[in-house]
Amino acid sequence: MKWQEQTWPSIAAMDKATPVVIPLGSIEQHGHHMPLCTDTVQVTAIAERAEAALGERAIFLPPLWLGSSHHHLDFAGTLSLKPTLYTQVIQDLATSVLQAGFRRLFFLNGHGGNETPVAQALTELSDLQPMAADALLAFASWWSVGKPDATKLGMQSPGITHACEYETSLMLHLRPDLVKQDLASDAPTILDSPWLKGEKRVTLFRRFSRMTATGSLGQPTAASEAKGASVLEAVSADVVAFVSEFASWSMPETLGPR
Repeated sequence: MKWQEQTWPSIAAMDKATPVVIPLGSIEQHGHHMPLCTDTVQVTAIAERAEAALGERAIFLPPLWLGSSHHHLDFAGTLSLKPTLYTQVIQDLATSVLQAGFRRLFFLNGHGGNETPVAQALTELSDLQPMAADALLAFASWWSVGKPDATKLGMQSPGITHACEYETSLMLHLRPDLVKQDLASDAPTILDSPWLKGEKRVTLFRRFSRMTATGSLGQPTAASEAKGASVLEAVSADVVAFVSEFASWSMPETLGPR
């Protein structure tokens, strides 16, 4: 179900145990070959596929297209809310859903820069808002809840970065008319350290202009429409599986202090 297509009496009468899914995107640079709306297009497609599969078992909000992308502002076209403001936006959005009586909220993210402010928002909300203390507030980026298997999908890249093989493949499948694949170029690794690879035991914070000249990372030249179709299918299936289980989780009870 789509939240925005309901009437307010329908929302008021709905089973409040129904999970509410809130997709988060961004409008930001994605290299020379990809559109600014890449993150929003991708998370929207995943959410729409999951919504079609789940039917009345979950309700989906319209995607929030504006994200926290200040680290991309050196590249023209990026639109952004500073992290502190984005945190407040997420809190107000969540509070609105909680006020309507729902207690299972899942933020499905499509932009890496949203992760820290959303974590901050939901941490504060859970700690300080009584309605949130009695709720389940969940968050995951699609590449975490989905964890696409690079080997099975035929990817040359070990993992997802930005405007990379994965993202470019998804856009070649979803909106090939917006991809200028002839302008795609692979980006060299600026810091080749085991501390920053794989499980990323250390996180380094840098503006994107200090990481890449074109705005893209990884190996977008290896992308294909077929890989994108496989990524969409795999990730959407995992989102459906999670939301289905999420609906059955026990609501939090006060256990202490004793």
